[in-house]
Amino acid sequence: MVQQYDKEKVTFYRELREKVILQLGMKEDHKKIVSFLAKVGIVGIDEKDKVVHVGVPNEFVLTQAKKFFQKSIKEAINTVYNPQFNVKFVIYSGFANNGSELLINLKKVLNIKESTKEMEHPSIKKSIKSELAEYFGILFDPIYRFDNFVVGANSNIAFSASKATAEHPGQTYNPLFLYGHVWLWKTHLMQAIGNEIMEHYPEKVVLYLPTSKLIDEIVLALRGNKLGNLLKKFEEVDVLLIDDIQFLADKEKTQEIFYNIFNDFQLKKKQIILSSDRPPKELVHIEPRLKSRFALGLVADIQAPDFETRIAILQSKLNAKSEALDFEFLELIAKHIKDNVRELEGALNILITRKKVLHAELTRDDVVACLKTLGYYLEQEMDNTQKAIQSNTKSIQNFANLVDMVAQYYNVWVNELKSESRRREITVSRQILMLLAKKYFWRTLEKIGDYFGGKNHASVIYAINNTEKKMKTDTDMAHDYQVFVDWLGK
Repeated sequence: MVQQYDKEKVTFYRELREKVILQLGMKEDHKKIVSFLAKVGIVGIDEKDKVVHVGVPNEFVLTQAKKFFQKSIKEAINTVYNPQFNVKFVIYSGFANNGSELLINLKKVLNIKESTKEMEHPSIKKSIKSELAEYFGILFDPIYRFDNFVVGANSNIAFSASKATAEHPGQTYNPLFLYGHVWLWKTHLMQAIGNEIMEHYPEKVVLYLPTSKLIDEIVLALRGNKLGNLLKKFEEVDVLLIDDIQFLADKEKTQEIFYNIFNDFQLKKKQIILSSDRPPKELVHIEPRLKSRFALGLVADIQAPDFETRIAILQSKLNAKSEALDFEFLELIAKHIKDNVRELEGALNILITRKKVLHAELTRDDVVACLKTLGYYLEQEMDNTQKAIQSNTKSIQNFANLVDMVAQYYNVWVNELKSESRRREITVSRQILMLLAKKYFWRTLEKIGDYFGGKNHASVIYAINNTEKKMKTDTDMAHDYQVFVDWLGK
């Protein structure tokens, strides 16, 4: 439903929206405001319950607006309207296009001047870009830039290749395939490529999709007999970025359709960027013809950052937050958090919050407490009992991570590994995990059996012996096993 407003309300809501946007502009990035709030506006005020209703065009924008702006919009409304009012986001179909009288041009409000390039190109491309962004429901986050990506020996090649691809899309590395374990900034690099291309090539239509969203779109198109419409959408795209391509595993029809989309992009020299948690040759249950095409351009990995790079990441994050921390504290954090960039930032957030709440300078004890909160303990500060407990806890945590990794690798569910299923990929992954549990986690046969759904002593022994025997002749299984051993750092 689209509500009808009289001129007085339209004027009032527009003016209030403008004040809110200007207030947001004092703290938030202007491009981010325009990207996420262009179709977000005031649609109602409940004076009785003291609520300002903020309208959004669809579920996706609702999620993004809440994620990035809920707190700051409430603060802005409290400042420019009434400090006693709360904010409620509602879906308002009138904002599905740019024609609503309640919407205003945010670039004008924030005094953002369009570049000469933008003004030279006809509006048809812009409308296509807007249509695609809304159709797929995925927007780029402007905070991901090349200039705030900390480059180290672990990511130098991937960064340089990404920069070159952004400068000359479709001409340098096509496709560009980025891979690395979770939380190592693959998505940061991908979105930085997209943001850079959109800034320097405003005429190009750039589309970023997680593989899960790509699968959803293809399934919906097939169900509605509208595959032709979907493929026409892709024909308008100039740069396609697909995140976590490993999730195409076992999706035979989707793989077939994506193979055709991929070939079309290659023939027309349109840029493709892919990311994965492993290199193309190690992707399982994905057609060989696809894997061979993924490796046609450049394959670049992002490894866990070394100690110096972790320090640089921490310093970069502190600079972005306009905060400072003693260098010895940064060293302490970097020494213990080794392979998760997100946890590095999480540690800083905990410490900064602690500093603000306590209104006191941080001490080494605060840093130690922060690390404990994240599951890291300082070896020299533990007695023998604590060391044993920590060793066991770390073993349990790492084994759980390993189980998740193996399940993802073979595209099965963790609960299936603990079931009685005899499906080949489940049996293989279960047997490999049993061997790894015994060899690298020192689990007893009884504990291994209990973990995998109550398997008896004899079943576990058979599975372990059978796996060791098979690997002598089955090169695929031996390769997979070594992948997991390498992941454990053994």
